[in-house]
Amino acid sequence: MRRSLYDGTTLHIRIHDSVNHSDRPVLRGDIQFYRNLAQRANGEVLEVGVGTGRVAVELAKAGIRVTGHDMSEAMLAIAAEKGSASAVADRLRLECGDMRNFDLGPRKFELIIVPYRAFQLLLTPQDQLAALAAFRRHLRRNGILALHLFDPDLRFLLPGASPPIDLGRGTDRDTGRPVEVVVQTDSLDHVNQIRRELWHYRVLAADGTIAEEEILELAIRWTFRWEMRHLLRLARFGIEAEFSDFQGSPPAYGKEQVWIAHKRYAA
Repeated sequence: MRRSLYDGTTLHIRIHDSVNHSDRPVLRGDIQFYRNLAQRANGEVLEVGVGTGRVAVELAKAGIRVTGHDMSEAMLAIAAEKGSASAVADRLRLECGDMRNFDLGPRKFELIIVPYRAFQLLLTPQDQLAALAAFRRHLRRNGILALHLFDPDLRFLLPGASPPIDLGRGTDRDTGRPVEVVVQTDSLDHVNQIRRELWHYRVLAADGTIAEEEILELAIRWTFRWEMRHLLRLARFGIEAEFSDFQGSPPAYGKEQVWIAHKRYAA
């Protein structure tokens, strides 16, 4: 069984911040979007799938108290380092755990955000509902939930329809060396809506030779817009809005799913 992208201190984690930034089209405007929601909610924010703190640290810089939650201890270590370097450690609290069953005790939040498709790491509807129930338990009455997923484009879900994708180069935070990344589809499980990808990482030495190489797996579940709508309602969330980007564009096939929902009833 192959290691996942997030299993230990992988090359994916070591180059994460150099390739996942808010100038990418899929992420453009998301930090401002979450900042606006946080200012509207006017309370502490829980970010599930906080990763290396790309969003959380920026919210903390804006004076917002944030708890970041993630399964990856390696990513949380980077988030903590960035929080300290940005002098926002007093507004940034980090917790390690599983989004399906985490328990932060009596703590409740005005806003929970799940950025950059982290929800799609849940590979069954049962896991998705378990996570939504956990989110709901940690929201105050009428608290807000914001989720980001991709909207599946059926053209790319056919066997052989997705050739290898060259993601260009990142930088290894440990060595400063350039890292090439190529992604290829490994398998498509259409019954369970699971896409498995192999991510090839090659660290380049000064002479251009390969100094280190790693192949990691990413498994994600694609969820249709109608399906996500039903999941939210089953989990007792009221849907306030759905967009296809972070600029507030209306739903559109094959783009992004950006959901804003609220807790419908008191727990």
